[in-house]
Amino acid sequence: MGLGEKLFEEKGKVTDMNIESVHPVEGTKVNANFVSDIKGMGKFPSGKNMGSGVINQYPHGIWDASYRGVVTTQDGEQFFWWGHAKNRAGEGWNVRGIVLVTGFTNSQKLAWMNRLILAIETELNQTAQEFAATGFEWK
Repeated sequence: MGLGEKLFEEKGKVTDMNIESVHPVEGTKVNANFVSDIKGMGKFPSGKNMGSGVINQYPHGIWDASYRGVVTTQDGEQFFWWGHAKNRAGEGWNVRGIVLVTGFTNSQKLAWMNRLILAIETELNQTAQEFAATGFEWK
């Protein structure tokens, strides 16, 4: 078992952030919204992604996050998704991590995605509030 086919590349931007709480041990809890463009590869569709999530930024540099959102394809089909991320803050305000994602669609054309598990490598530039991601099928 492991990473399978590369399915997409994604580039996006954080559009809004709201600090929910701050604690010296539990870290900082942040609500974030984002938009992105997805360039599909193979059978994975290209489209626009819109999502939001809650991020716990712990003092030791690890981030834990839960996200949800929807991808709207160029054909107007939709794939609703949710995921869980583990990230590590690094040098120069960059944060790298992995997100595991599943979702669903009512589209017959995209029905194969209902059994899909995605492993998405991410990198966030906190200064610019921009991110890039690469999605792989989890086999």
